[in-house]
Amino acid sequence: MKEDLLHFVWKYRLFEQSNLKTVDGDIIEVINTGLYNSNAGADFSNARIRVGEVLMVGNVELHVNQSEWYQHHHDEDKAYNNVILHVVYDDSGKPARTQSGEVIPVLCLRDYISKILLNRYDLLKASKDKIPCRSILAKLPADFPMRSFFDRLVIERLQSKVAIVENMLKDSTNDWDQVAFRMIAMYFGGSVNKEPFGQLAGSLPLSVIHKHRAEPDQIEALLFGQAGLLDADFDDEYPRMLKREYSYLRKLHSLRPMESQSWKFFRVRPVSFPTIKIAQLAAWLTMQAHPFNTVLTCRSISDLRKLFGINVNPYWETHFQFDKPVSQTKISLGNMLTDVLLINAVVPLLFSYGQYKSDESICQRSLDMLSEISAEDNTIIRMWDSLGIGAETANDSQALIQLFNQYCSAQKCLSCQIGHKILSRESSLLT
Repeated sequence: MKEDLLHFVWKYRLFEQSNLKTVDGDIIEVINTGLYNSNAGADFSNARIRVGEVLMVGNVELHVNQSEWYQHHHDEDKAYNNVILHVVYDDSGKPARTQSGEVIPVLCLRDYISKILLNRYDLLKASKDKIPCRSILAKLPADFPMRSFFDRLVIERLQSKVAIVENMLKDSTNDWDQVAFRMIAMYFGGSVNKEPFGQLAGSLPLSVIHKHRAEPDQIEALLFGQAGLLDADFDDEYPRMLKREYSYLRKLHSLRPMESQSWKFFRVRPVSFPTIKIAQLAAWLTMQAHPFNTVLTCRSISDLRKLFGINVNPYWETHFQFDKPVSQTKISLGNMLTDVLLINAVVPLLFSYGQYKSDESICQRSLDMLSEISAEDNTIIRMWDSLGIGAETANDSQALIQLFNQYCSAQKCLSCQIGHKILSRESSLLT
């Protein structure tokens, strides 16, 4: 027995509730299990418990072993004086006493918890599969509320990105344009170069870029120079020109470039090399005087996609790296990368701004956008699809990514709505 499972059993009343008795033989009626407390103090507050003829209102503390009350020194802590019931799985050891000396009734749940539930939990925890409940998913009942679960997961995922936006706002003194630049830049490089792109945008104030927007070569020089990619001795005139420009701009704005080793080229398709993506980002910035306001005023997915219809410097139509010519190729963001930017940067930006302004309509608009974009295609989504859980829209795929990353990978089955269904008493999934 683990304490998190004991908490789960108590919170959702997954124990036999008829003929409940304390270890001293007093009849117990659990009227209300209380509110779970994740902070310091007793585990559940404001519970309502009838012991014998006495109705008590107060806190409930749970331990696997009764002796843990003393091991945790609750008997010396005034914060536990309001505990009205000690719930345990193993009642060996002396009964709990509060700091004020009161003996606390003890309920041992060992004989009131179904062995089926315990076996189900052990099966989930022992699973070596990436998705612990893989073998059970096909047995989920047709009325399982998957849509409402997806909606909850999407909000969770967006909230995690709200935290990122809030930190960026603090760093930029509430400059939403700078935050938009950083968020969008992070996803230009894909998952492999996400961090260095974020570092690049963080090293270059948008105010500096604004001063040179009329000169696209200078924008490119600023980005490639800050990326640390202009330190070599080049043969082609184009990178030599960028190097000269950056040497001047670096001194003018007191800039400090990144280390070129930050960028990853290995196992990256040439059209997704950091050099290509930086060139695309530079082209996008020459078009956007105020990127956040531009995003905010777009009213449709079609309008947002047009924002990323960019043309790079012609040099990159015959190069993937400096001084290394290739056959002529067409370089564009493409629909897939554009949708990645919308899903992972634009939508979280709008959702964060809606919360910042306490404007529910903006939050809802961002959620509606996810339902208008096709589902992502990656290893996580393909894995879910193989199990019969498909994704039609980005709302679905974002939910499934959140489910896998935050619940399945961490084996947080007790916090998962699917895990809850599997462990609930009425479920016949494993019987």
